[in-house]
Amino acid sequence: MTQQAAQEIPTRDRVPRVLWVGLVAVLVYVLIAAGGGLLVDAVLGADPDPVIELAASHLIPLPIAIGAGLLFAWRSGWWHDIWTDPPIHHTKPRRWWMLLVPLAIAAQIVVLLIATPWAQLSAAYIFVGLLCYLLVGLGEELFFRGILLESVRAHHGETVTLLVTAITFGLAHTFGSALAGVPVGYIAFQVGVTAMEGVLFYAALRATGTLWAPIMLHGLGDWGRWLTAGNDDSTATAAGVTQIITIVLSVAVLISVILEDRRTRRTRAATHPA
Repeated sequence: MTQQAAQEIPTRDRVPRVLWVGLVAVLVYVLIAAGGGLLVDAVLGADPDPVIELAASHLIPLPIAIGAGLLFAWRSGWWHDIWTDPPIHHTKPRRWWMLLVPLAIAAQIVVLLIATPWAQLSAAYIFVGLLCYLLVGLGEELFFRGILLESVRAHHGETVTLLVTAITFGLAHTFGSALAGVPVGYIAFQVGVTAMEGVLFYAALRATGTLWAPIMLHGLGDWGRWLTAGNDDSTATAAGVTQIITIVLSVAVLISVILEDRRTRRTRAATHPA
């Protein structure tokens, strides 16, 4: 749904597209996914097998949260707009450069997979991790770049939509850190880094026109980091380069969206002069 079309909420909606609905949906997801995962970790105790811990903390709460999100998307009437978005190159001007965002994320994933010490990992570790992190990608993108995005976009421009979804995404990932008593400064840094990732997932949605792009990139990226965890020597340089690329692309996307909103306002003013 484009910004112009968003000014009129489709009559088929059974749930109004307002910000508080999206925020409540995100809160429910975080409580089920993160809270459920922490509860499972507490039950398992200290030093559980990493595969069992990952499976129990993800394969129990995530399907529940995702099921609730899919049911909401279907019953609310938002289904089509949650899963699809007009590709950015179908708009004017055609910002083909934004396709660099999903390509850059895909390149990062390839680097992680190349650096993975496959011979040292069991098949269970590899495939349970793949399943769990694809569920993470599906759940988080469904709620943040799907439900929350639609609730914001219905009444605001793309700049507000981008900032709200990205910052909320960053804040949601501090749940465990806050409970653990991590210093505020580190939490703020964590929010900033994760929010920039949220900007890139937003751009992947806009560039490709489908929510499946950020879902797959998100899930496979998390899986790649899981596979290379503890293999710092082979990924340190790649991580540094990736962080620089993430910052540059995030800033470029934000500037592009701000300019998009300015063009939209000018077009509206020219079409409907005061």
